[in-house]
Amino acid sequence: MRQTLDALLDAKISWPDTMQVTLIPTFESVPMQEWYQQTLEKQKELGITVLGSNSTVAMQDETFPACKIEF
Repeated sequence: MRQTLDALLDAKISWPDTMQVTLIPTFESVPMQEWYQQTLEKQKELGITVLGSNSTVAMQDETFPACKIEF
């Protein structure tokens, strides 16, 4: 998992514009929490927002888990 998350940071550096990215993990894990804490400053610099895996979306009187990544 760490390699994939680090690859996102490395790739985002080379993107030609400053597109905002929101990452919504589908589950909590120790490696995810460690990566988040260790790379928080870099995430901010690159315009990457990581939401909690237990985030929910409320639409039209329905509430459901947030589990979509959109670029």
